Amino acid sequence: MFTNGFRLTGDFLHATAILLLIFHIIKNRSCHAISGISMILYAITFSFRYMDLFTFNIFYSQNLFIYNTMFKIYYLFTNYFILILIYGVFRNTRDKSVNTLPIFVYLITAHLLTWGTCYLTDYKQLDKEFFWRFSIFLEMLVIIPQLTLIYKQKVIGEIMICYLIMLGFYRAFYVANWLYRYKTENFWEPIGFFSGCIQTIIYLVFFTFIFPCLNNENKWQSKDGDKDLIYIIDTKESIDQDTDDDDVPLVHDIV
Repeated sequence: MFTNGFRLTGDFLHATAILLLIFHIIKNRSCHAISGISMILYAITFSFRYMDLFTFNIFYSQNLFIYNTMFKIYYLFTNYFILILIYGVFRNTRDKSVNTLPIFVYLITAHLLTWGTCYLTDYKQLDKEFFWRFSIFLEMLVIIPQLTLIYKQKVIGEIMICYLIMLGFYRAFYVANWLYRYKTENFWEPIGFFSGCIQTIIYLVFFTFIFPCLNNENKWQSKDGDKDLIYIIDTKESIDQDTDDDDVPLVHDIV
């Protein structure tokens, strides 16, 4: 039996969102609006979740197994590629002025949640799913540094909006997937379901309360807002030295 439509849609949205983010970084040649902490947490999440790739059997041809394996490799490859872009190719464009919670806060929180839900699992089986469960709780938190960065920068581009919307719907469709499987297969995964609900709520809160307040101070932002912001930051010093026009304070306000 192959997977259901809810999961297929969620996987497609997730995969497309990652490609969109890579396109965004390469097109603008900048990772100014990208949270490196979020990307590191994503890489850790998928590394822990897909440790079973080491037991991959190339001669096993069951359709669902091949589908899962292809996506596992894709998620791992693309997320580590994004890290190379952020901390390698375009490392000089990172916004280091915005402070977010240290990465260990998210790791410790996910670890505590993992052990705090041990009562839901037979202790003899805990070692087999510990890493999977840890990755589920960590994925619930990974987007917070990215949303925090956007909130503090007060600027968001159109591509980043599409990226976040796709991720939000990806989690929503996975919540629907768990409900569908419970109804049709009598299979219930409370950790995956409730973590997905919380993650979906985080996106809803962002787009309901924070998103309307963004971009109000940046009247010069174009469709590639991050690129414009980088240009303004890079040229701030030269503007201060070369001109005394009345428009200069507006540039300072944007920065």
